[in-house]
Amino acid sequence: MGLKEKEDGSGSCPPSGLALLLSGGDSDSLAHEVDNVDEEATAAAYVFDVQTSLPRGDGLYSSLSNIVAERAEVECANGSAVDNRPGRLGPTVVEVDYIVGAIETSSSGVLTSTANFSSCRANVCVFSGKWQYETTICSSGIMQIGWATLQCPFTSEEGVGDAPDSYAFDGKRVRKWHVRCTQYGEAWAAGDVIGCCLDLDRGEATFYRNGRSLGVAFTGIRTMQPNLAYFPAVSLSYSERCQLNFGAQPLQYPAPGYQPIQAPPHHGVMMWTTFLVSSLERLVTAVQPQPYSQDGAGGISSKKTAAAAAAAAIVTAEAHRTCVGTRPSFSVPWASWLLMGSIAIDELAQHLLDSHIIASVLMPAMLRLTPSTGSGGPGASSVATVIGSSAGSALPSFLKLLELCLEPEMLSAVVNCVLETLSRRCISAALVPEQFPYSASCPFLALAVAIASRDLLRTTWLRHPNLWQTLEGFLTRKGPSLDDLRQLLPHVWWRGCSELSGDRDRMRGALQALSTAITRVEDKQYELLCCLLGSKGGDPNEDALVEFLRYLVHKNKGATRDMPPPGLSDSTVLISAYFVLVRMLRAALPFIDSFPAGALFVKTAMKADLEPVNSLVRLGGIVTHLCRESPVTSSAELAPLAVAPPSRLAVAPFSSGSLSALPGVTGWGGPSAAMSSPSFPASQLSPPPSCEADSLVVSRVRSCPRLAADLMNLAMTLYASQVGVSVRMTHTMGNTLAGSLAGLEEVERHLRRITVATGVASGLGSAGTGPASSSYATYLRDARDVFRHEVSNNIRFSSLLKVLYFSGWKQEACLSLAGWISRMLIAAAAHSGPLLSYVPTCYLDCILDTLTSVRQASEAVSGTALPPAAQTPSIGALRTHGALSDIIAVLVTLLHEPRICTPDVKEAIVGVLAKLLDQPGMLAEVEGNEVARLRLVGAAVAAFDSRLWHPVSQVLLRLVRGQGFGESRPGQLQLQQQAAMASSSNRGGATLSGSALFRRLLVCELQPERPSLQPFLHRLFNMANWATSEFAATVADLHENRSRRHITEQQQQFRKAGIMFELVSELLRLLEFATNNIPEAFLAAGPHAVLNLNRLLEVVSFVLSHFTEGSDARRLTELLTIPPPDGPGSQLSMSSAVRIERTLLSENINKAQVLAPVVGALLGLWRASGSATAGCVHNTGEADGDAWARADSGRATSGHASGEEKSWSGSSFAASGTRAGLRNLLLDTLLRHWDSHTEKQMEYLRREDWLVALPTAEPELLDAGARDFRELLAGLVARRQQLAACGEGLAGGVCEEAPEELLDPITSSLMMDPVVLPDSQMTVDRSTIERHFLTSQTDPFSRTPLTREALRSNDEIKRKIADWRKSRGRP
Repeated sequence: MGLKEKEDGSGSCPPSGLALLLSGGDSDSLAHEVDNVDEEATAAAYVFDVQTSLPRGDGLYSSLSNIVAERAEVECANGSAVDNRPGRLGPTVVEVDYIVGAIETSSSGVLTSTANFSSCRANVCVFSGKWQYETTICSSGIMQIGWATLQCPFTSEEGVGDAPDSYAFDGKRVRKWHVRCTQYGEAWAAGDVIGCCLDLDRGEATFYRNGRSLGVAFTGIRTMQPNLAYFPAVSLSYSERCQLNFGAQPLQYPAPGYQPIQAPPHHGVMMWTTFLVSSLERLVTAVQPQPYSQDGAGGISSKKTAAAAAAAAIVTAEAHRTCVGTRPSFSVPWASWLLMGSIAIDELAQHLLDSHIIASVLMPAMLRLTPSTGSGGPGASSVATVIGSSAGSALPSFLKLLELCLEPEMLSAVVNCVLETLSRRCISAALVPEQFPYSASCPFLALAVAIASRDLLRTTWLRHPNLWQTLEGFLTRKGPSLDDLRQLLPHVWWRGCSELSGDRDRMRGALQALSTAITRVEDKQYELLCCLLGSKGGDPNEDALVEFLRYLVHKNKGATRDMPPPGLSDSTVLISAYFVLVRMLRAALPFIDSFPAGALFVKTAMKADLEPVNSLVRLGGIVTHLCRESPVTSSAELAPLAVAPPSRLAVAPFSSGSLSALPGVTGWGGPSAAMSSPSFPASQLSPPPSCEADSLVVSRVRSCPRLAADLMNLAMTLYASQVGVSVRMTHTMGNTLAGSLAGLEEVERHLRRITVATGVASGLGSAGTGPASSSYATYLRDARDVFRHEVSNNIRFSSLLKVLYFSGWKQEACLSLAGWISRMLIAAAAHSGPLLSYVPTCYLDCILDTLTSVRQASEAVSGTALPPAAQTPSIGALRTHGALSDIIAVLVTLLHEPRICTPDVKEAIVGVLAKLLDQPGMLAEVEGNEVARLRLVGAAVAAFDSRLWHPVSQVLLRLVRGQGFGESRPGQLQLQQQAAMASSSNRGGATLSGSALFRRLLVCELQPERPSLQPFLHRLFNMANWATSEFAATVADLHENRSRRHITEQQQQFRKAGIMFELVSELLRLLEFATNNIPEAFLAAGPHAVLNLNRLLEVVSFVLSHFTEGSDARRLTELLTIPPPDGPGSQLSMSSAVRIERTLLSENINKAQVLAPVVGALLGLWRASGSATAGCVHNTGEADGDAWARADSGRATSGHASGEEKSWSGSSFAASGTRAGLRNLLLDTLLRHWDSHTEKQMEYLRREDWLVALPTAEPELLDAGARDFRELLAGLVARRQQLAACGEGLAGGVCEEAPEELLDPITSSLMMDPVVLPDSQMTVDRSTIERHFLTSQTDPFSRTPLTREALRSNDEIKRKIADWRKSRGRP
């Protein structure tokens, strides 16, 4: 009998197991010690299905061995090692032997094309009969799989199916290929098993996808002619991968009547091995071993007796105790139980070298013995694992028999073959609703966990050369195709689909079931990888888990390239590994108080390409640039960063004794079954369910703190390789879904409108609708069907992605990780050196993507049903969790961080912050954040540059909106929502219309004495002009070229016009805020104020020229006027698709939305000029003392303006004169820009019915604003009459009558403060050169360098200007 011996710690090799029991006497003598020999014989007869009576007593096992041996000779006598089946030519073992192009074959048999187009074929052909082989699709790209003859030419452009007598199927393009391609089959997905069947008796070829026939693909295949034998063949595009199974492994989906290309083992051998394995199944399930008695067989020493008793106790605990029903139950001595198993395994061992036997006989039996919810701590010993397993598990007893009865070499081969087979099955295991919740790879992973949890088997497996590839298979998850998704989610629901409203609950239920099934798979993957913690692989100094993760990182080093290299891992492998690490880090976060950023980011940068992390983009740029330009030399920056552990993390209670015994780990861990985890409301964040694997993670992190940092860095590297792209794909899919829903709603609205119009026309007795209207209605119905189909598909994909990436415990764990990374980045930013620049951008990407996922995980945003586990948590839950505050702090800290040089990162930070502020309730959280109160406004103003002005303007607008002329005010329902939010957030001062606190802080930041004011206004003026110009150009292009452009181009232009209109409105609202709250920046005697006022009026005039009077305004009015479908020439000049886009634009563009902030800006200056108190803040609407106190605090920490700035602008508003003086300054400047067009534009604004144009604004405020605007116009008339009475006329006339030497040579206007340029000796107005300084520090005439200090006043010209003005009666 094959017996194993183990080496103990002393170096000797004492016998163990069966050898220990037999060392004291003959095996038959042991039977004499059994009291109930009849039950033992009956049990043996049941286990081995012996129909004759067996002898009792001494000859039982000798007779049983002889019976088994005799049966083996009979069953296996006719076996043959040569495949002589008719219709087949070639060797017995089938393999790929002919390759054209470049194809690499991995140790697991995966073929990967490294050339543009590669082809290969097998070494066996068939010429008659019915044959089959299977191809596992490892990547879902372009491949042609089928059959080819020797005459089929394989080139870099042609492959299988491109020549006569070759036939192929391509599931990427959903085509069949035979010289030409035609539609056939359905799309495949990675993990699909494609069965290629060739019936040469009927001349047909058929393909199967996962066991389901796609129909007969080809008929009339030529047979029984010279050179017409067909070889299995495949052609692969660049980097595509597949795995061929000709029959060496059992076919997963054998087609009835077809034979595999490679013959399976002889039928007798298959029947015999099946019998032996079934005997072992009956042994471990129906026979109960008794503990070995210490007073047992005479002749066995007490030492051996004690060892045997201990071994017996182990197996006794492992035995199956629930043999009820029709299955008999026996109780025999442990030695007899082991003898029965040894007899079966001895006969089975010689056949276990055949992988087909293991895959088709042994592994299915082990799967049958594996409980659905098997448990067992991977870090525990075999004894603890078995004792902790669920009652009734027979698998540990089965594994124990293999350990005791197989030789080490044989045991290693069997274990590795079983695990490799399980790994391959995981690749192609699909989610099947009928198998929920234990579907997909869950049963295969459960068996792998049971094997890897045993110390001996795990050690054996870790020495296997294909260990990493096998682990990749376990982490692979088969993605569904569109057809598969329809089966997983047969019902869909979206907002507004009244005819499908009953499917909402069914969709939620299907998503919940899908989420549960995916969670089961993820639990097993987590337990499996935790088995590697604390175990050593190839490197004795590192955990096997870290080794495996480094292998993944190195293998996928080029995944971020535009053209990724071949041989990369499947994306699901990296995603699964990442979420396993997230779960591990979630358990370890409370014990991580430092992070070696210097060692991981700076020191590794010196290793160039040896470290994959160096290929990642850093916050400060690429690594080589940082090492050359910003080396880290400070020892303080190289030291580990102190990162405070999270103070508030929701933790599921734990009741495991093994973990609670660890010092300082109370409250962590718990049972692995999800049912034992506490339930959390849908609006709350639920942590991952505790399990025994968490104890090992915590123990390892506490014993090796560097391990946590390594896991964190590896997780972020995986995130940069593939995970981040996949997560952002969920956001893209969400946006696509939102666009599809908007398009569907628009089409349905147009369809309802035209239906009503048709009904009205019929009721009036008219002739009915014309052909154009009928054609338009038909188009709308067709478009509705297309949109519904698109929406359904997008909903299925979007829902699947959200469940996969951000449902259940993933929300809480990802937020916890994002919060910890935020604290780490804040700690790095606190260092004054370049350490922050070395941090890879993936760390920040993880934070931003997590925040975006939280925002989109709601039915209100997604527009479709979501299960409770995948919905956005409440604001209160986010605040209680604690990570939100850290994330807000890091966003504000890095908003204007000069050490971040990557433009995309800067834009992403501002964009995410803008979306965060737009989420209901979040503004209150930002208000309550100390870092945001101190730094947000200043950082936003500083970041308002040429690249980030658009997202920064959105941030600022969300802080200050709601106080302008004509802006929408919250209705009663919104006010109630605001009150509820304020109550739940315990914050004050923030509403849906903006923040009183941040408005005051922005006013303090933009005071005239502050250096930030002029650059901010300069950029605001420029961008307002640019946006208006772009909008006008787009409208003109639509108006002039609509008949010459393609429909798609016109649709894009219509959408661009809508975006630019919104942008113009936003920028003008910021200008309105500036004029209303910082009037002293425009109404003062200093050159900056004069410049600002002139530039403001230039913007006002420019905007009005495009929206009130003139050719541009007329083109816009015509574009927004939609003719009826049956109007004159309407159908000839406008397609139905363009009509929808044009109608949507006309409904979204309201001229009053742009004109209202223009009026509000003029009103702000008009009211400020008439205010009794200079320098006051206007139109803020609140008087919150606490907000003022915080604003003062923010102002105190913001710095001070220079003395030079104070000298002319510090009190200029107060010193500019009386109320009349300020108003005259404003009116004179307005008159200076006045002409006939301006007069028409102002009249247009005066006649505007604001109550009708802006129905959502408060009527009282609109009436007050309209009244004040009429006063402004009346003041202009009075001022013009006053100037005319003095003989001066309009301001423009003044400039025309003034001598040329008094006019600015650039603006041709009368100078107010003439200065001399030192190099060119030209005299210009100070406001003109100040405006030039905003873009260039040069002399505008000579282009030589120029500074403000070099300017000198031209006193002579100033005196002449004063004399000339005095002579005209002007002050």
